[in-house]
Amino acid sequence: MTRVFFRLLLVLALFSVGCGSVSAQQMGSKVMVTAAQVAAAVANSPLSPALKAYAADIGNLAINVESGGNLGVYNGTCCTGVLQVNTGGLKTYCQCTPQEYANMSLQQQVDIWAQVTNVNANNATVCQLMGLGSFGGHPVTGAMVLSCIQIGPGNCAKTVSAGTCATSAGSDGNGNNFCDFAAKINGGTGSSPVMVGDGGTQSGAAPPLLPAANYQYPSVEEAFLAGAGVDVGQSKDAILSALSVAMFLWSAWVALAQYLSWRKGRIDWMTLQNNIVSSTVLTLLVFVITLT
Repeated sequence: MTRVFFRLLLVLALFSVGCGSVSAQQMGSKVMVTAAQVAAAVANSPLSPALKAYAADIGNLAINVESGGNLGVYNGTCCTGVLQVNTGGLKTYCQCTPQEYANMSLQQQVDIWAQVTNVNANNATVCQLMGLGSFGGHPVTGAMVLSCIQIGPGNCAKTVSAGTCATSAGSDGNGNNFCDFAAKINGGTGSSPVMVGDGGTQSGAAPPLLPAANYQYPSVEEAFLAGAGVDVGQSKDAILSALSVAMFLWSAWVALAQYLSWRKGRIDWMTLQNNIVSSTVLTLLVFVITLT
């Protein structure tokens, strides 16, 4: 009986294993754009004024890091378009599918990306990086801050915590962290400070990412979505599902243990019934308290 129970646990564990990585694919029409065209779209987007100053860097980000300038590309796991917006961002700011987004115009794609980026730009990790002055032996420049925003504050935080660019912590599916993004924005190798500003002026100063006076701070839900790629409701559902499975397995384990004790004559039938009822009630009580 015990072996059967452990086989059940193994089957459940196998169901929880995620799928492997999937290669990039063409989800929309293969429309190619240049860095200059992306920069022009950024200038006409709802991106915060402070970030618009780095439109040329964002154009290079699209070409050198994200999509090669392909509007219709999907990376096979999460992100779509010329600047690779994740599925959660599309759900909130576009209410569209990745396929619909992949077939939008350059300006439409950039406008949606800008809304996601405005939220991420005010993340605590981004502010922390700006306050460091230098990181990984290089000045914290506009390209580096843009890269932190683009790769996602969650991934960026892991690299910042590691304290070095020479780490796999916080890397994307291709093994690149935000330092690698920053080097590629300008076609560099990371051996020298990257260039910032749409005029290509070298600087050790991070961009002034403080919001404009009329900027609306994102809600907690929007910030969570932008950082995690899923909304709060989805996360809550996932946690409750996992908790339900855990409670079920715990109840089954307790019941099995009591049953084996009864089979071996350690407890009588009445005690077995009382123990199972008591453990079930206690498990349900803990579950209800957790939900509330």
